[in-house]
Amino acid sequence: MNMMKWILVLYGITAIAFGVYVFGIGLWGLIKKRPLVFAARQLMWFMLAVYLPITIQSFVPLFESWGRRVGFFVVLPVFQIAMMILLVFVFWRQMTGYMIFGVSDETFRDALLAALNKLNLPFQETISKIRLTAVGADMQAAVAAWMGTAQIRIKQREYVRYTKEIADAMDQYYIDNPVKVNNLAFIVYLLLGILLILFVLALAIYGMMFLFRF
Repeated sequence: MNMMKWILVLYGITAIAFGVYVFGIGLWGLIKKRPLVFAARQLMWFMLAVYLPITIQSFVPLFESWGRRVGFFVVLPVFQIAMMILLVFVFWRQMTGYMIFGVSDETFRDALLAALNKLNLPFQETISKIRLTAVGADMQAAVAAWMGTAQIRIKQREYVRYTKEIADAMDQYYIDNPVKVNNLAFIVYLLLGILLILFVLALAIYGMMFLFRF
């Protein structure tokens, strides 16, 4: 099996894994019937894994032209690596904190306030942030109520550990206090996972027919 076939196999594996992960999020929410709290960077690693085979593929023409004039074949891998580094930087900065699926404005706020009180973290609310006055940290909380998703993150890196403690306390709140769940995000992820898995399987079948002449 040549290099291109191995890259296609790697792409299929990563895409299937991402599809199963997305499907699992949707299935979990619909079965458990409660909001899901998870680290936002979980999605980042899966998206980067899916992009990785594309970066590897850019090196194929370079290796195939080794010893000859390569020209543009040298530029393409450099461009892909630069894109990969940029994506890592953007995702690492943007996808911080924790995501909460299956919430409304009310159920998110109730869980957040309960978590802060449970952890004995006094706070002061403003329009754009929640100031954790005891530690001097600024927490940002955003809710997309129509989709049923929310995110919490702390801006200062030295206080990031509080985000996990707050997220864990919110998760425990949802375990102890059944709330009305907005299932839209779970349904969307469930369908997205199914479509992605079917798409990869269809490509795999077509690729086998084409490459192996079945």
